[in-house]
Amino acid sequence: IRMEQQQRNAVEVAAYLNVHPKVKKVNYLGLIPKDSEAYQIFQRQYSGTGAMLSFEIDGGEEEAFKFLNTLKMIKLAVSLGSTESLAEHPRTMTHAGLEKEHLDALGISESLVRISVGVEYYKDIIWDIEQALKVACS
Repeated sequence: IRMEQQQRNAVEVAAYLNVHPKVKKVNYLGLIPKDSEAYQIFQRQYSGTGAMLSFEIDGGEEEAFKFLNTLKMIKLAVSLGSTESLAEHPRTMTHAGLEKEHLDALGISESLVRISVGVEYYKDIIWDIEQALKVACS
């Protein structure tokens, strides 16, 4: 039941981020183009889109840090999640031990932020992201 709610929330958050002018790219299983080979693989291997997503904000590491430091409800943590929404900066947190070339090859940029979406009301999650994006990308 928890994961079902988190997935519903993540779908809403990903859709919001996908059209946001301060977001360059969103990585989420629910956004894979239906006419792609990746979608066919997704259909065979998964029963849902999950609650984990990542996105690149306009700018670089400074803007990503501003974003993370401005969040009010979403907590900064490297965990894959619990009931609460969590955010992190993969390049300096979970993947900090990798060489720059490897990070680049994996698409783990300085502006990449990962969010594990929780069970909170999705509009509250989106509100928190929006207010942090306004500060980070101003």
